[in-house]
Amino acid sequence: MSETSSTTLTPNQWLELFQIFSARLVLEVFGGAGAIWGFSEAVGLRTTETIYFWRPCALSFGAIFFIRWWLQISTFLMETKQSNQKSIANDAHADGGDIETKELLNPKKKLYI
Repeated sequence: MSETSSTTLTPNQWLELFQIFSARLVLEVFGGAGAIWGFSEAVGLRTTETIYFWRPCALSFGAIFFIRWWLQISTFLMETKQSNQKSIANDAHADGGDIETKELLNPKKKLYI
């Protein structure tokens, strides 16, 4: 495997990212905003007079959950890249390895990509 493959995702990993996070976008982000919007109407709080209050409330919750969703994607990408690096390092170690490989395998050393 090449050096660049440790910092990029495989097609299967991109597919996994899309499958997981497209569902989370709909269920968690849109669902969170929609829950505020729908619940405010269901309990009688949202009327034609108060719609201008509840719309920003629902959008605020949607924005908060969107930021959370985005942070989850960045964590997924970081962990996947680190996993790819460790896999390459383990493959190199099995083939004899070198000093750089031993550095990657050091559990005390933090890997930042």
